[in-house]
Formats: sequence, C-alpha cells, structure tokens
Amino acid sequence: MNTVEKIHRELGSMTKSERRVASYFLGHLNDFAFYTLDRLATEIGTSTTSVIRFCRRLGFAGFKGFQEALRSDLKSQPDLPDKFQRTLDITASDDLLAQTIQQDLRCLQQTFRTIPYESLAAAVRDIAAAGRVFTFGMKESFALAHYLYTRLLTVRANVYLLNAGYNGEVEPVLSLTPDDVCIVFLFHRYTRQTLKILPLLKKQGSRVILVTSEPYEKVENSATLLIPCRVDANGIKNTAIAPICLSDYLCNAVAVRGGEETLQYMRRTEEVFRDSCVLGS
Repeated sequence: MNTVEKIHRELGSMTKSERRVASYFLGHLNDFAFYTLDRLATEIGTSTTSVIRFCRRLGFAGFKGFQEALRSDLKSQPDLPDKFQRTLDITASDDLLAQTIQQDLRCLQQTFRTIPYESLAAAVRDIAAAGRVFTFGMKESFALAHYLYTRLLTVRANVYLLNAGYNGEVEPVLSLTPDDVCIVFLFHRYTRQTLKILPLLKKQGSRVILVTSEPYEKVENSATLLIPCRVDANGIKNTAIAPICLSDYLCNAVAVRGGEETLQYMRRTEEVFRDSCVLGS
C-alpha cells in the first residue's frame, strides 16, 4: 500500500487539522518529499506538530520516516492505469474540470514564485547572445521542446530542434560549440535517453539550460543553468502549463532584449511570407 492509499484509508478517522494536512498533501506530493518540516508547515498554514501528528496517523514515527517512504514511492512512479484509478478515487466527475484548472494554476503559481529572477534573466541573456539555439526533449518533453522552438524562431535567427538521441543518433551533438545554447526539457518517466545526452552536451562546451522538476540531484551538475518547473498533478497526466508559460516568457523577453534587431528580423520574415505562396496567392 503506497502513501496515497494509506491517506485515503485513514481520512475518515482524521482530525480536522490532520485532514487539512492530508488535503494539502494530495495536491503537493513533491512539497512533502523535498521541503523541510518548517517550510512545509508554513506552506500549509499549520504547525509542525500537526504535520508530525498526520505522519504518525499513517503509521510513521515522524516526519522524516514519512518523507523517506514518500521519496521511495516517487522513485517508482505509477503507470497510467494506476493514475487513472487514482483519478477515479479522488476526483468526482462533476468536479473534474475545476480540479484540473486548480492543479494547473497551483503548479503555475508555485513555479514562478520559486524561480529566482536571476535565473530567468540569465536564461534570457544566454538565449539572446547565443550563436545558435537548440531545443531538446524526448517523448512527451519533445512537445515542449518543439513549442519553444516555434516561439523562438519568430524572434531570432538560428534556432533549431536538436534531434540527438532519436534512433540512437548522437552525431548532431558533435556540431555544438561553446557559442551555442541548448534548452533541454526533462519531465515524466521517459528520461533515460535524455540523461545520457546531457553529459555529451556539457562535454561540447555549449551552455545547457535545463528545465525540469524535482529531484535534481542526478542532473543539476550537467546543466549550466537549471530552471525548476512544477508539473505534478493528481490527474492521469502531469500538467505542462508551467513550462509552456516559461516558454512564452522566454520568447517575449528575448524579443524585447533584441530590440531593433528583433524588429528587423520580424520584418524580413513578414516579407518572405508576403512574397511566397505560404499564405495563399
């Protein structure tokens, strides 16, 4: 029985304060796994004693034991049928839309509340100054890489999708130089190939902007700059709203930083569209 199942088993017998902690837990698993006890109590708006009592209600000696068990659960992420069953268990059908929106907003707010402004500013500087910009992601993260690629392509030249790793190909990595920037999206459970690509990117000397979620221990040394995004959700799939919003921000900020150069680039692009049959005769 995993941690979520234990909570549902005990929910009916919990005190009001314990149910408050349980309610927060069901929408913030990563907070419980990686925050300190003091910080967690502050986020919930309760006392550390209430959090400890909640942990003991579930059969743990204290917060530390509960956190270790939760981290173990997160390492073996549930498969899609498990997530589907969890969605049925915790979500009433008439509340599904509201809960989905609430989870998206929560991840979005927590992401941009915790990202250091200095990290965003550094990412914008790197992207604007790079000779070439590459975006990269595998499986579901490919959609995020492609999204940012289409955004940046409208505000600066020399933006590419990095196709390294597909079908075992690593040759595209060999063309990277220290003047290049690679923006790598690393989310969900299909990440093994990306983990192998990251050290290769670092070896080429290019700057690596890594957009990912906790835990970071295995990947932070492979990135020049790490931008954390919250994607955890109670539904069948994690939410991509935070990295999508980040992509929109980076596009806008790079455009503003480019100033007149960006404006001239956009004008040349519009001329190409007008002079071609892309938009019709």
